[in-house]
Order: sequence, then C-alpha cells, then structure tokens
Amino acid sequence: MTEQEDVRPPAPHGASPDGPVGGANGPFDFRLGSHDIKEAALDLVRQHPVPSLLLAATAGFLIGRYRGKAIGAALAGLATRAALKQLQAVFDQSEI
Repeated sequence: MTEQEDVRPPAPHGASPDGPVGGANGPFDFRLGSHDIKEAALDLVRQHPVPSLLLAATAGFLIGRYRGKAIGAALAGLATRAALKQLQAVFDQSEI
C-alpha cells in the first residue's frame, strides 16, 4: 500500500481539516450574510429605549409567572451550595 502525500487523516468528530466551515469568526459571530444581528438589535434598543424596556419587563414577568418556582428552586440550590462550600472551607481550616 502506498502513501500519498496529499492525503491527510480525517479530522476528529468529522470536522473539516481546513478549519471551521461556514465563515464564523468566533462563537458570538451573529452575522447573516452582510447583516449583523447583534448591531441591529442594539440600534433598535437605542432608537426605542422605553418600548424595549417594557418588552423586557413583560418577558421577565411572564417567565417569572410561569417558571418562577423552578427559577426560585435553582437559585436556592445555588445559594445552598455556596453556603456549604464556605462552611466546608471553614471546617477544613480549623482542623489544621
């Protein structure tokens, strides 16, 4: 069996050996063709700050209304984990 110099082994996970495909420059590159979605959204908020704020408040209210218990439970879990970490650090230092 002969080896050809122009044949490369396949890249892991089926990725392109030539790098990213599709033209994305980074993980937060939100461009569709020549349009930049992030900049368009920021321009919209700059032009209409009060309606944007009202829309965000309404979305926050609705999310809190329908998923508030789950969000509260997650926040309580995070607070409990942080408190237990602090207590563990205190008990580990007192044994030394």
